[in-house]
Amino acid sequence: MNASTCTTWARALGFHTPVLAFALRTALAAFAALLLAYALGLEHPHWAAMSAWACSQPMREHLLSRGIYRFAGSVVGVAFAVGLVLLAQESIWVLALGLAAWSALCAFLGNLQRGYMAYGCMLAGYSAAMVILLHVGPVAAIWPFAWDRLLTVVTGVLTAVCISWCFAPRRRTAVLIAQSRHALAGVLQTAIATLRPHAAPAPVEMAALLSRLAEVEELLELYPEGSRTARHTSRAMHWQQHRALDLVYQLGLLQRAEVAVDLAPEVPAEQLAQALASLVQALQAAPEPQQAQQAQALRQSLQQAIAAWEAAVAAVQAAGQVVPEVLHALYRLLQAMHSGWEAEQRDLQGLRRPVPHEQRMAPLPLHRDWVGARQAAVRAGGTLLLLGMVWALTEWRLVAFGMLGLSVMLLVFSGFESPHRTMAFVLRGQLIGAALALLCQTLVWPWAQSGWQMVWMLLPFALLGGLVFAHQRTAAGAMDTNMAMFILLAPVFPQTGGWTQPLSMALAVVSGPALAWLVYRGVYPTNAQRRLQTLARMMLAEVPALARRLLEEGRPALWPGGSAAAALWQAQLHHRLLRLVRWADKTQWPARGKLHDLGLSLRAMQTVLLQLQQWRRDTILATPALRRTERLAVQALQRTAAWGGVARDPRQQVRLRSAWRALSAQPGLPPALAAQALQVAQRDIPALEALRQQLP
Repeated sequence: MNASTCTTWARALGFHTPVLAFALRTALAAFAALLLAYALGLEHPHWAAMSAWACSQPMREHLLSRGIYRFAGSVVGVAFAVGLVLLAQESIWVLALGLAAWSALCAFLGNLQRGYMAYGCMLAGYSAAMVILLHVGPVAAIWPFAWDRLLTVVTGVLTAVCISWCFAPRRRTAVLIAQSRHALAGVLQTAIATLRPHAAPAPVEMAALLSRLAEVEELLELYPEGSRTARHTSRAMHWQQHRALDLVYQLGLLQRAEVAVDLAPEVPAEQLAQALASLVQALQAAPEPQQAQQAQALRQSLQQAIAAWEAAVAAVQAAGQVVPEVLHALYRLLQAMHSGWEAEQRDLQGLRRPVPHEQRMAPLPLHRDWVGARQAAVRAGGTLLLLGMVWALTEWRLVAFGMLGLSVMLLVFSGFESPHRTMAFVLRGQLIGAALALLCQTLVWPWAQSGWQMVWMLLPFALLGGLVFAHQRTAAGAMDTNMAMFILLAPVFPQTGGWTQPLSMALAVVSGPALAWLVYRGVYPTNAQRRLQTLARMMLAEVPALARRLLEEGRPALWPGGSAAAALWQAQLHHRLLRLVRWADKTQWPARGKLHDLGLSLRAMQTVLLQLQQWRRDTILATPALRRTERLAVQALQRTAAWGGVARDPRQQVRLRSAWRALSAQPGLPPALAAQALQVAQRDIPALEALRQQLP
């Protein structure tokens, strides 16, 4: 039977054929890890199989990175557990309190991280739980127990890496780079339409641009894992995204005003548009790692576009005009793309040498979900504290075992899109795993004549776990099938306790996701829609927060950080906007078509606030008119700061708009700043308030 026939049969039986090879390979790696751990004489060899499943990944770089974070998280968690057990001196109350506090801290830090760093933080939390809750005996026995945990993790990780490394492919670098270039090409096409004297693009095109950029942003989440070269490329792409959104903002302002870029007749705008069109064509070509000629063509197109921009700016300045801000934004994007070209080429060619210091990209300040992190910490810490009190009062070991499963559920899945929905799949997977474990313990292991026979009898069940992982109907939650199965299958010969003890342990394991489902439903319930609303509230709250900061500063002082702080705010706003767009696309939010206007209004208000503060700092209040303008400026800041309050007064927006409108009418304010203040009153505040009203 050839490979194509096997593939056809597997597909007909309902298996995901691309996943089947990975699943069976991982199942064999898990069994090999268990076999090696048992041969080494480790007390809990089944933990090695769990580690092998947990760190296995389809791509080589992700496999390495996840394995490193699993080991590091285990070391930190075990170290904390040992310290807590030594401190508690067999006091369950101290253990319960310390574990709850540690779990809350790990949940908080994990929800602030990205990629596998978040996994490492979560693992530190439940690794401590494993050592604390499964340790039985005197305090001095914690040391061999902790070493056993660490050695089983190392055995599982190394076995999975050694076996999967030979088969796992490298990441498909060209796919992400092509998608990023296509998104940037779309932004440049919109810029070309603005530079040429025909109609400005429709708003739907701007919304489509944001969606394409948001898709790239989501792919960048795990892209840098396991490779310094990919990390450098990821930073370059983040800068490109940031500069692209800056250009989209400037284009959006022109679109709102329904005007094109106002350039003198002698300015070679058409030449710049043609150079950008050539660059767009080069960006749309599929990147090929071995095509040096194609790479040089893209670099040449970038250099020609930058040269055409310089010629256009020189002509604007020669005509005595001010260079439009949209041209500055275009230049910053072209420079970011030129800097990113080197990083992308290194990544496409698979170069592993360290990036030269002069080519290293500074990291951008990105969005962190502080609200979600606080909620996850309260949820995990509070729930484990309550169960820990029950454990301390009853001293029932099954409560401790249930706390272990619950700690995993409340930590690992707290960052998922809809944790309570995920728990349904996890519960199903753990029920399958518990059933397989009970089948092995009651029908297969009684035939074993030695510990080695018990280990070898696990091989068919390990392979069954791989098949469950690859089947279409059981794929969701299949990881938990294998984890639950292996945590219950400890090969200890001779087997004692009858069938009641395995059944009670299985019930304790599956109680974890069942309890977690109730907790996720009742304590800070989270789903994609709520995450979107939380992120939108965070973005809206930044404008009043900035106004409060400027009021606290007072007039004479300089705002700490100056332009650097403004750039930080803009970078975070851009990243949050892309996250918001991605959530809106996933949930099909009805107001997602207005998110471009939201970004425009937030940037416009931030710009006006900072420029107003600059005017307050630099202006000498020598006349009554200037002093009145200063008083109205303070009033506008005060009402902007109050606009962020929890209570929603319908009159609040009216007072806020009237304050900005009165400020814009003052003759002491520079004309450009007065026009911007009027736009805040007429356009930006109503746009943001309309979005606020859609958030419950």
